Amino acid sequence: MKPKSRFQAYVLFLVYLIVLFFFGGVLSNFLGAIALYFKYDTWHFGWADISGVFPGFLAYAVPVWFGVCLASYFKWGGGK
Repeated sequence: MKPKSRFQAYVLFLVYLIVLFFFGGVLSNFLGAIALYFKYDTWHFGWADISGVFPGFLAYAVPVWFGVCLASYFKWGGGK
């Protein structure tokens, strides 16, 4: 999807960040469950772990998005 305006680009970037941080959180929980399985021989990964990722990825994705949008607005970071 190619954004047609700057606002659409910011919203699309927010969606990409949310998806990226969500899958990163689920993947890290899954890898932790694998490590615990090999150490203690019990499997502790379920929907409660996946739903527990929601507050965490929003707490990281939204401030990152806001900082990037603010930097883009003021053209910080050496952009032309």
